[in-house]
Amino acid sequence: MSERIPPERFGLRPVAPAHVRELEGLLGMAAVLSGPDRLEAFASDETEKLRFPPDVAVLPSSAEEVAAVLRLAARELLPVVPRAAGTGLSGGALPVCGGIVLAVDRLDRIRAIDERDLVAEAEAGVVLADLQQAVEARGLFYPPDPASRETCRIGGNLAEDSAGPRSCKYGSTRRWVLGVEAVLADGSRLVAGGRSRKDATGYNLTQLLVGSEGTLAVITAATLRLIAKPKATLTAVLPFPTLAAAAGAVERIFVEGLDPAACELAERAALDAVARLEPLPPALAESAAMLVVELDGDDGDELLARAERLDALARSLGGGDALVADDAAGQRRLWQVRRRIGEAVKSLSVYKEADTVVPRSRLVELVEAARAAAARQGLTALLYGHAGDGNLHVNLLQRSRSARSRSSARSSAPSIRRASSTPARSFRTEPGPPRRRAQPAKSCTSRAMRSAMSRRGLSSGWRTIR
Repeated sequence: MSERIPPERFGLRPVAPAHVRELEGLLGMAAVLSGPDRLEAFASDETEKLRFPPDVAVLPSSAEEVAAVLRLAARELLPVVPRAAGTGLSGGALPVCGGIVLAVDRLDRIRAIDERDLVAEAEAGVVLADLQQAVEARGLFYPPDPASRETCRIGGNLAEDSAGPRSCKYGSTRRWVLGVEAVLADGSRLVAGGRSRKDATGYNLTQLLVGSEGTLAVITAATLRLIAKPKATLTAVLPFPTLAAAAGAVERIFVEGLDPAACELAERAALDAVARLEPLPPALAESAAMLVVELDGDDGDELLARAERLDALARSLGGGDALVADDAAGQRRLWQVRRRIGEAVKSLSVYKEADTVVPRSRLVELVEAARAAAARQGLTALLYGHAGDGNLHVNLLQRSRSARSRSSARSSAPSIRRASSTPARSFRTEPGPPRRRAQPAKSCTSRAMRSAMSRRGLSSGWRTIR
């Protein structure tokens, strides 16, 4: 268990038994959870190995109940942390001060899928995969595809501005949000945006809330933009003799106008980790790195022509024989290698992850800097990720759980941050906002916004804007 930060540090107070009883009166006893066994599931997310049990967890079933909880918290100065599925990697759902975890699980209705306006209306607790399945059954498409799509929830996707492999073509979650319904820290309700495609009046509060990690408000529902589902997709796995060659190919794929829906990179160590769980395709047996590239569109012949150009480009850059699939089963098999890397790395070693973002033209520089920083500490840097939008996961594999090994990993991280911290680059803990070099004007503006919308940071008591 990790050590809590005292809520008093933020001008807040601990939850008392009287507060729990009042919450039970507002929501009903079944929707208010207390006691160590019942709170265990709310103590952590996927952020390394951090655990902070809350004092109480609540499961409201409506925006009105969310507002009632926040009014109580504002009156009594109690910390509140909103929570969706807890699949995030940036600590957004960690109740570091204890307090109240407000889980949106029961806000789980898909209110509408409108085939004329091409929008969906969904509450914050809807599972992303369920929404996408319902939308695609009508020939429509909601592109955001974080790795946790089978379990993550819409509210968490918006709060963290989640992204995934398809973001290199379709963008992150914020690009698909037309409007939100939310509750501010004092319990007042806010509706911003809606079904209209144009809304140029006043500040864009919808986009302000997307990516704010629960620090400004609790999102309860969203209006999401849809498009027609592409009629054809094709997946290619491209092996390369060196990691630098694979990283350099990413830029060329875009410059040549191949317009991939996804472009993922994985190096040899990542492939070897997956091989411990399942056999790799023979074409990857000797390659130092691979790219997984997905193409989509409405014209099958045009798609095949792009695939031939992709194969020719890869070969011109030293790549080997491409593996290509245009049927659903074959594409799933090719994607399986990439999708299992995260699981495989966790089973391989204790590690510390630095999540980095650079322009595509700097990918080669990033992989070289990451490997050099790890080597100086006697560590292995295992790299993979969303190369199409310049986002690579740099996993520093520790030889053991010893304090010395942990110290070596921590010592390497700053060098990797520096490799992605110029004004054109940023260091991330994914998903969630970038952590950039100190920019006083930006920090002051962010703090002022939060102060105006979330007095004393009540909607996420431990989050601070630096």
